[in-house]
Amino acid sequence: MSLPREHVADWVIDGIECWALNGTSYLGGLNGYCRFPTRPLIEDGYHGIANYVPVHGGITYAEQEDDGFVYGFDTAHYNSESVPRHDPEWIKGQCAIMVAGLRKAADVERKYLRCVTNQGKAKHAQEVLDVAPNADGMSNFGVMINLITGHI
Repeated sequence: MSLPREHVADWVIDGIECWALNGTSYLGGLNGYCRFPTRPLIEDGYHGIANYVPVHGGITYAEQEDDGFVYGFDTAHYNSESVPRHDPEWIKGQCAIMVAGLRKAADVERKYLRCVTNQGKAKHAQEVLDVAPNADGMSNFGVMINLITGHI
């Protein structure tokens, strides 16, 4: 596996390669990424059960790359100025939440997909959210949209 040349910091978290890159938004800050050897989820992208991974702002990147499947989050959200978005150690903690959340999502995704009611889906979504019980789920755009539209 190769890291992007422009990475600011990198870590291995529970066997998963993670790194921080400088953000490109007007807010600045760092963005976090993790690379799984293969795509851990059934559903493409960062929709479905991946919406509930409680990383800051939600997962905003999910792509197959040459050497694995990469997920990422950015720090260009309405509340990003209230977090230490320039601190690599904070990004590392968010990457750890993202890795744990994606692993939990992979564990419960089949059950989530079989649910025919929002109540059933909500139970499995909550299992993913609970990997970081102190995280602010409302900072996750996917969670907010699903709540507003009645999909959870």
